[in-house]
Amino acid sequence: LDFSYNSNNWGVGLPPKGKNEKSWPIIKPRLASPSFKPQKSHIVSALENFQNLLRIRYSSVLFRLRTANAIQERVRFHNTGTSHIPGVIVMGIEDGHDGVPGLTQLDPIYSYVVVVFNASPTDISFTSPVLRGKVLQLHPVQMMSNDKLVKNSTYDPSSGRFMVPSRTTAVFVEPRNIQE
Repeated sequence: LDFSYNSNNWGVGLPPKGKNEKSWPIIKPRLASPSFKPQKSHIVSALENFQNLLRIRYSSVLFRLRTANAIQERVRFHNTGTSHIPGVIVMGIEDGHDGVPGLTQLDPIYSYVVVVFNASPTDISFTSPVLRGKVLQLHPVQMMSNDKLVKNSTYDPSSGRFMVPSRTTAVFVEPRNIQE
């Protein structure tokens, strides 16, 4: 590891011979090309984004449910069925609050979390009637981050529509003081 962040060892070696040898003629020039080598700013940005994901994970116990039963009770996937958008996962995690009888409150700060994983090469618009009316906002960690792309993620409560840029994971939260 290079803690100066000047290098991440890009282009050192080749992938294992087994199933990759046939692709070596394509891979070798790319690994040697300076245009593909990450700059220090890229490495630092990747580090900051990773640290932000850890901060988000530890901001709510809802990201650390401990049992299969807790996951089955609280987690829902919204981009499903025949009209799903390829490359996109929309996961909702619900905490106990008025209107959800029998679901214990675990998180004192957030009553609902939505994570939109957009792995597609295009910006997406996803509408969920189930999430319409939720008072969601981009997670404070992402709002304060240096990642300009994630800050373009939006949610419209009147329609339940999320807009998320390409290759972006956006986390939306519903703070308790807004809903209750």
